Amino acid sequence: MIKEEIDKDIGEFEEILQKIAGAVASGFISEKLSPSHLLERTDNCVDRLIDLTTRSEQLMLILKPEKAHTVKTKGKNLTQTLTTYKNILVQNTSEPLANSRLAFEQLKKALTDGSDFLFLMREVRDNPSPLISAILAFKKTSDTRGSAVNIHASEGEQPLIKYVTTRMEEFRDALVDLEKKVGEMKESMRELHEENMKARSSKTSEQPETSESKTEKRQVSLSNFKAEQN
Repeated sequence: MIKEEIDKDIGEFEEILQKIAGAVASGFISEKLSPSHLLERTDNCVDRLIDLTTRSEQLMLILKPEKAHTVKTKGKNLTQTLTTYKNILVQNTSEPLANSRLAFEQLKKALTDGSDFLFLMREVRDNPSPLISAILAFKKTSDTRGSAVNIHASEGEQPLIKYVTTRMEEFRDALVDLEKKVGEMKESMRELHEENMKARSSKTSEQPETSESKTEKRQVSLSNFKAEQN
């Protein structure tokens, strides 16, 4: 089931990346657009990529926990790049096209980061942890355990078959409980992500404008946004 989920995410993730890349290549998305128009044309895709990155990160940690550092690092890089892109576009500035140019560079970086993350998703899907693979294979077998009792066996083998079938049933129930907990964890991660986005948005809108901050807004540089991210 987990493999099917990540396989579905891979397909959608790749489709969105190709859509953005195609829009950039055709000029539908470009640095010449105003920040509002650039955001309008990319907002849904960017938000969906952030959601898919967060969701797929959790699935990959389940499938291959030994890759946790790589998964978390690449996931964080991509989400930060996409978030920075949006933050630049919603910032009030006297030089909107300068913001568009800076945001556009972040979008191109997101395409590169996204390609790396997509490659990692495929790698984890195709080469999960051996232990996890064994558990998933055992679960699949337990789901079809009904066929096991129909195996022709001698009377002496029947107790062994009954024992294995019972253990498979217990293991299946444990896996169902585990999947439920994983689902709850993913939902909690989603809610935390949404709260974080709301908090960032509220902080940006409530921050008072001083003469000093207005001067800083005219000096567009990526370091401002990276500092805010950290």
